[in-house]
Amino acid sequence: MLSRRTATALTSAAAAALLLGGTAPTASAASASPTTLSVLAFNVDLGTAIVDSTQNEQAARRTPVIEQLIRQHNADVVILDEQFNNSSTADINTKLADLYPYRTPVVGQTCSGGGWTGVSGNCSNSWFVINGGTMILSKYPITAQYAHVFSNSTYGTWDYHANKGAALVRVNKNGGTAWVVGTHLQADESGTSTDTTQSTRLGQLAEIRAWVDGIAGSGAPVLIGGDLNVEYFHGQGRGDYTNAQNAVNGVLGTPATDPSQTRTTMDCPVSSWCQYMAGVETFPADYRDDLDYIGYLNAPGRPVPTAMSNVKVDFDPQAGWAPGQLDTNAPSDHYPVEATFQLN
Repeated sequence: MLSRRTATALTSAAAAALLLGGTAPTASAASASPTTLSVLAFNVDLGTAIVDSTQNEQAARRTPVIEQLIRQHNADVVILDEQFNNSSTADINTKLADLYPYRTPVVGQTCSGGGWTGVSGNCSNSWFVINGGTMILSKYPITAQYAHVFSNSTYGTWDYHANKGAALVRVNKNGGTAWVVGTHLQADESGTSTDTTQSTRLGQLAEIRAWVDGIAGSGAPVLIGGDLNVEYFHGQGRGDYTNAQNAVNGVLGTPATDPSQTRTTMDCPVSSWCQYMAGVETFPADYRDDLDYIGYLNAPGRPVPTAMSNVKVDFDPQAGWAPGQLDTNAPSDHYPVEATFQLN
């Protein structure tokens, strides 16, 4: 039997629904809370000594800071890119296991088996090809996990020598299900036309779309996040952002569309590590743009999130930092981005 207070509340809700032309909620519907899923995407820039002999030492210094930031943000699902360093991968898995007991291997570390439900694409076992650097951590059970290595890659760039691709996981949170794609697309590189690398990125997004449609189908929402290397600001004249959304048939959220966001995902005037990498990779030390995105993919009959928050830059400077100063605590040349989805 309902208490008088509950009955009154339901009567008020029913009256309001009728006034709005809707249907009065049932007791179970009124008490049910929506399922949300928060997603953090972070290019951690943890290299391998195969590429740079100093990387193991640098990674050992920066990995604890990365772990601290991930723990601090406490997202449900974490997508990591440029996780090329095997020692850092093992450390992150161990140190964050209490918060994220479920995780994928690194894409492209192995071309078959290796804990994946399935591996597809142009994966190479060559000694001269490193892994793809992308992995996913989750607080909630991962009930399926797939890897895809891109067939599209720009010859003559560093990316051509990595098994870059995407991870796709099915996550079950409190009875709600969502698929999550984590990826890292082709990077620009000096000496190579940006039109060429952007064409490769569009091809990679088309690969993701076809691959995901073949696995996830239309049963649950498909979320996506990662370093897409799509320049939101510098690429406007080329239509990079619009073309990327069309290629993947999705919504790609970026901090650039939120007026409250003052930082970009790659913000060299603020990040000391970004300035260091500018010297190593010969891009401008004052480079600023949004390259990292979180969103969702469309498909006929597939549900989409009922709500999605703005994508924000999770800017975590050292204590005492003030605008105009350099963030010497930055562990990567990218800042992480985060968004929360309502699944039902």
